Amino acid sequence: MKALLTFIFVLPTLVLSQPRSLKTDGQGITHFLEEVKTPHTIQAQAKSMSSWRTNRGTLEEELDRSNVVLDKIINLGKKFWSVIESGRPKVNVKYQYANALPFGTRAEDLENFSPLQFRSYRHFGQNFYGATVYDVTYTLVHRYGGEFEGRGAYLENVTILPQEVSVLWGYTVNFTVENVSTVNLGDRENPIASIAMETAFEVKTVMQDLRIRNLYEFRGDDAQVRSTELE
Repeated sequence: MKALLTFIFVLPTLVLSQPRSLKTDGQGITHFLEEVKTPHTIQAQAKSMSSWRTNRGTLEEELDRSNVVLDKIINLGKKFWSVIESGRPKVNVKYQYANALPFGTRAEDLENFSPLQFRSYRHFGQNFYGATVYDVTYTLVHRYGGEFEGRGAYLENVTILPQEVSVLWGYTVNFTVENVSTVNLGDRENPIASIAMETAFEVKTVMQDLRIRNLYEFRGDDAQVRSTELE
C-alpha cells in the first residue's frame, strides 16, 4: 500500500520550538518537523564550499559586458542531486549547489552578496509506540542580494546540506533535489532572481512508500525561504 503525504508549511514562520506534527499516515507513523539550531560544523562546511569556488584562481576569460543580460536569469550550478541516498548523506559541497545569476556572468563577477544564510530543520517520524523510525536533520543554505554593477538582486550558494540521518531497520530514507528552475521576479531594469527548488523526501518500508514533495523558493531580495507541498 502506498500513500502520499500532503501538507503545506512556510519556513519563515517556524521558530526554535517543540516539534510540530505534520501528518499521521495509514501505517500509524506520525511525521514531525521542527526548526533546530545550525551546528558550527555545518556553517564551516558551507563556508568552505563558498571559499573554494571564490578562490579557484585567476579566471581564464575576461568578462564581456556586451554579452551580459541582467534580466535573463540562469543557473550555472546543478539542477538535481541526491541529499540522502538509502539512508546515507550524499555530500559534495564543491559541486552540489545552484545559483541565479544574470546571463553572461559568473558569481565572481557580482558583488554585495549577503553572508551565508542558514535554516536547519529536523524531520522525523514516530510509530504508535513512540519509537522514532527515522530522524533526519538538514540545512538550507544560500546567499542573496548579489548585484552586477549596482543593479539586480541575485542568488548564489543555494543548497541543502544533510547533517544527521538515523533510520530504524526496515525503513529506507531518500532525499533528493529533483529540479531547480530560475525566474526574474523584478523587471528589466531591476531584476530580482528567484530559485524554485523541488525536493522529494521518501520513506520506504515493505508495506508502504511515502513520498513528500516540496517546493522551496529562494529570492534574491530576501533572506527567508518559502516552502509549499506539491501534489
